[in-house]
Amino acid sequence: MLSMSSAAQQQNWPNRVVRIIATSSPGGSIDLLARIIAEDFNKALGQPFIVENRLGANGNLGVDLVLKAPADGHMLFVTAPGPFSINVNLYDSMPFNPATDVAPIALLGISPLLLVVHPSLPAHSFKELLAFMRAHGGKVNYASQAIGSTGHLAMELMKARAGVGATHVPYKSSAAAATVAVLAGEAAMSFVNTSTSLPHVRTGRLRAIAVAERKRIAAAPEIPTLDESGLGGFEATPWLGLGARAGTSRDIVNRLSEIATRALARPDAVNRMSAMGIETRPMTPEQFTEFVRAETSKWGEIIRRSGAKAE
Repeated sequence: MLSMSSAAQQQNWPNRVVRIIATSSPGGSIDLLARIIAEDFNKALGQPFIVENRLGANGNLGVDLVLKAPADGHMLFVTAPGPFSINVNLYDSMPFNPATDVAPIALLGISPLLLVVHPSLPAHSFKELLAFMRAHGGKVNYASQAIGSTGHLAMELMKARAGVGATHVPYKSSAAAATVAVLAGEAAMSFVNTSTSLPHVRTGRLRAIAVAERKRIAAAPEIPTLDESGLGGFEATPWLGLGARAGTSRDIVNRLSEIATRALARPDAVNRMSAMGIETRPMTPEQFTEFVRAETSKWGEIIRRSGAKAE
């Protein structure tokens, strides 16, 4: 049964413009998903939903802005895993506690990673790559978007699971910068998203070793997974989620989740996401909350083991 305050919040919501804070620059995957769901929120709920881009601190700045507002459903955020599950393990201090201050609403999409290498490497399979890495005693370089990025942590997870070493070269820019580093031979390998890497795999400028998923991806079904290549159960996937401040009415959370799920299933939305290498994986708010908890635990262990710290 709703409390009187929750019932009033539900009845009056939304009664003004709703701001959706996207923790990325315009045109990126976070921005794309925020704008897709905003379109359907506008139509279904009768108030404007405005997307604003706020970057900084791996998503913390934008999310903290939302968490300082009232928990009335009039400010939301869309972000990558950082503020939900990674940053709390990566930063010495945080402006909020995601476990108690955030209300997870919906997992909006995932962007599968490919493990790619420079074509000059004598490795055409995961087994051959491990042999090459062991032969070079941890001196093989790998590129990532930044310290604490999913590409960085995916490689650290792979290293831990496979018992091999490698040297991290972070690029404080974008996934595209890490891809260019491998293309140029500045780094031997990297975990990069499919939309960035597949075009270069198709032309032979990069070699795909495996997908960091438990199942093969529709965009490249010929590429094996790390799970089937010897790392059973391996999964390291960048994902994008919708959240609000904890204390937001459960009815509002459920309504937002339902509309977002429908929005992302529209054929035109699916096509727009596919063009950026994004796949949907619908979850209820309860399922998404459990998913976030599992991700926090998994990446916390890897971050502690690797000694990674945000700069």
